Amino acid sequence: MADILIPAFLFLCMAALHFLRKKEISTPKNFSAEYEIGAASTFGTREIQQDYFGIKKNNGVLLMTLADGIGADGEFAAKLAVDTFRDLFEKENAIIKPQYFFKRAANAAHKKITNTLEERQGESSIAAVILKDAQFFYTVVGNCRVAVFRGGDLVPVSEGQTIDILARHSYSEGKISRQETLELLNKHRSYNFLGQDSFSEIEFLSKPIALQKKDMLVIMSEGIFNTLRWVEIESVLERNFSAQNTADEIIKLVNNSPIVSKDNATILICRCQ
Repeated sequence: MADILIPAFLFLCMAALHFLRKKEISTPKNFSAEYEIGAASTFGTREIQQDYFGIKKNNGVLLMTLADGIGADGEFAAKLAVDTFRDLFEKENAIIKPQYFFKRAANAAHKKITNTLEERQGESSIAAVILKDAQFFYTVVGNCRVAVFRGGDLVPVSEGQTIDILARHSYSEGKISRQETLELLNKHRSYNFLGQDSFSEIEFLSKPIALQKKDMLVIMSEGIFNTLRWVEIESVLERNFSAQNTADEIIKLVNNSPIVSKDNATILICRCQ
């Protein structure tokens, strides 16, 4: 009897998760007259959606989070990461000490993933942005991207925790040779994840970035920027669609790309009014 009940229970859990994710990726409501929010996702050519995002407002402060799960239980890891950030955001005034909030939330998410998922079957990248009064802080673990679109240019804000970026920093600090650096520059794989045994640091912004009127804050998973060229993303952003229509059009480009193997792709857009 137990052999039947356990698989049935797991199936129901999976079904519930997919229902919640479908609800989560529906068109979000505008949170304020100051900002216009858009969000869209696609499976790409994958069978399972392992991207997960959340948008939350607390005392006039906006939190946007996007997680990109990997591994057999990557979708669970991504959901645990986003939910942990949102739960802590509800309990704390994150805008007072955003760096402290980011570190605490990342460590809590890491512990939640490792304690919940057995045998390290799921890990996750994450990007999180805190926005208030047209100023934002961000953090990144792994290789989600944060960028700002202004005056026709999409300017990357985050570096991403990838092997090539690590090599550049190590070379500038004198830790590795030029030859070793050159050998690593073409490797864009992430080296740091929530849920990974070696998880250690986060990338974060120590000073806020001020947004101007009509600027767009853009958060992307790898399925966006590994499928589309930067100029293709810019060509949609500059059309002055609504934030939601812009997100939808970028996802259409991903779906119509001739690339055979496409990862899950998610984009979040916040436009200053």
